[in-house]
Amino acid sequence: RIIQLMEAYPEFGAMYAEVYDMCCNIERVMQMYSKELAELDRNTVQYMIEEQEKLLKEQQEELAQMDEQLNQKVEQLTKKDEEIAALKRKLEELLQK
Repeated sequence: RIIQLMEAYPEFGAMYAEVYDMCCNIERVMQMYSKELAELDRNTVQYMIEEQEKLLKEQQEELAQMDEQLNQKVEQLTKKDEEIAALKRKLEELLQK
């Protein structure tokens, strides 16, 4: 079948010879494979870092919103405390009369 392909497509012969040579040199194939794995590892690590940074940013934004809500609640409680104190003073004044 390979001979038929080389007869039909002469440029295939050079490509086949190169692939055949690579397959005969297992060490070279393993080096290529190792380089590809290393690149894949680098890309995976970079992707994971970017995903963690994105998650961290989302959590920081959520925390900032929660902090703002907490500050609003504290402000509301402070106003309520002031109202209660004012009402107590009025009650004391009314009771003293």
